[in-house]
Amino acid sequence: MNEKTPLYWLIGIETYDFSIGAFRGADLSGTALILSTQLWSIIRETEVYSILIGPGIFKGSAKKGGINVAVEEFISALMFDPTKLRYDEPLPQVDIVTPEVIDPLGLRKQEEIVTLIRNLVIERGNVLAGDALAKIKMEAGIPQTAHYEEIFKRINVSHISGEQRARFILGGTSGHIYRPFVENYPKLRLQPTERSKVFAAPFHRITGFSDIEVMTDWMIVEKAGMDSKMGMEAIAAEYEDTLEAIERNKEKIIFEL
Repeated sequence: MNEKTPLYWLIGIETYDFSIGAFRGADLSGTALILSTQLWSIIRETEVYSILIGPGIFKGSAKKGGINVAVEEFISALMFDPTKLRYDEPLPQVDIVTPEVIDPLGLRKQEEIVTLIRNLVIERGNVLAGDALAKIKMEAGIPQTAHYEEIFKRINVSHISGEQRARFILGGTSGHIYRPFVENYPKLRLQPTERSKVFAAPFHRITGFSDIEVMTDWMIVEKAGMDSKMGMEAIAAEYEDTLEAIERNKEKIIFEL
């Protein structure tokens, strides 16, 4: 069985009527950065949600009236309703339509492609050009013809490695969210999973991992038939497996800026 690869997910979030501690009914917006091996589906009776499971961080702001509060929360899962993705509606939404997904273990590779190169050529005199763009004839001058010269050429394209891409994206415009994530990472091996937090967009709050209303009785759809664990136990097992996979490849996944 192939080892699961933890992927970095950078996702924009905009949600409403959200509770942050004692700050209730706020408009919350910001970015989540989370390491998850895939986007999972979870089901409980008639409820079906999507979830990313792994170490992460949410950084943004909560607004209500004239009050604006900065928010920074370390999370172990991001849960959301995939049916509420409409950009023109005031509904809880997570931008899973256009996320930035980075595989830090992806290999550098080269491929050969054939491309058509069109050179613009201007020639003087009587030129036989199949697709002339323009013919210019000046008084007492030699006529000029502009046309394209087409050449098929093989070129080598080099793709950068996943680690290089991660360093470029996470260390660049996303450095403000990646830096605190890296600083907090050493604490994760010492912190029990049940003491971590979950960004539960359908429940309008960031809550404790042991919140019974939010975390009980879920089945991870993709693991049905392979794993009998349910609810908190199932999500905790995937979270801990992801942490172990990160540790095995820590030098490529968790790097200092």
